[in-house]
Amino acid sequence: MRHLPVTLLALLLGAPVMMAAPRATDEILSALQTRLENNSGFEDLIEQLSNLEPRELKRLQAEYDKVWPRLRDGYLTVFKDEARKQHSGTARQANQKAIREARENFHAVRIMPEGPMKAAIIARSEPAVGLLRELLLPSGERILRIAGDPLKKQRSQILRLGEFRDGILKAAIAIEDAESVAKVKAEEQSVAEDLSDLDRNGLRIMENNRKIAEAAMVPEAERRGVEELNQMRLLVGLPALILDPKLCDASRGHSEDMATLNFFSHTSPVPGKQSPGQRAGLSGTTSSGENIFMGSTSPKSANRGWFRSPGHHRNMFSPGHRRVGLGQYGSHWTQMFGR
Repeated sequence: MRHLPVTLLALLLGAPVMMAAPRATDEILSALQTRLENNSGFEDLIEQLSNLEPRELKRLQAEYDKVWPRLRDGYLTVFKDEARKQHSGTARQANQKAIREARENFHAVRIMPEGPMKAAIIARSEPAVGLLRELLLPSGERILRIAGDPLKKQRSQILRLGEFRDGILKAAIAIEDAESVAKVKAEEQSVAEDLSDLDRNGLRIMENNRKIAEAAMVPEAERRGVEELNQMRLLVGLPALILDPKLCDASRGHSEDMATLNFFSHTSPVPGKQSPGQRAGLSGTTSSGENIFMGSTSPKSANRGWFRSPGHHRNMFSPGHRRVGLGQYGSHWTQMFGR
């Protein structure tokens, strides 16, 4: 891969159609070769592309695209091979062992008495979820980190070549979107996600939850909060929860009542809405548990607060729940569960 720039530009400059190209085009390509070999920037070369005549740009794009797919796909093939190697054989066995141990550690904390549980959540449960996220949600960045410098250098070259191609597309005002770099990164992430060992049924539930949220017009922050909870449940080996829009309505209503009536409690002063069960019933559903939080407009902050609180933590990770709803009003949040 060390000779990639020479290969690219030899193909471009050596192609018959490019031999007749204007000198400005040849100079830009020669300069690109030098910059790639020296690992230096070429933003100025991309700027010069806008000075080329449309005919020159069109010819440059056509010739560049004879080479770009081959180089891009060559890199992605190497990346896929490396990713599969990291998730097969002895490496996979080691990962599976680490996953089992992390889950056992997490659930050992979940069943602790409340006193010692609070400190153990931070000392043991949070690191366990962090490790599980790394092992069960592979990322392109982690694959590259494990692979080491050779693959990183190859990727750097490809992204730089993709950046130049995007510059051509923008200068030519091409129909195709200038997403050469973005598509390489998206493909890397797709490869990583395909290697995930998260429960497939749980992932299907999460995908269906997105459709439920869209159809019921569940606010985006609430949807994201539910998705974050479900991802954590899958990481620790629990089933994903089905989004119940009616529980979202009940939760949102309780959050609004707490904010506007200035109380913070599972017991409401509003007639007919005193208990979680009553509030769920008014929305046409049932409830088996409730968490409340105040102090942030972020669903991530609410989930983090509940995660670190023993009683709320048990609710979040109860194996008996099957449904979930989340409701926000300002910095007040209510999370309700159902069987």
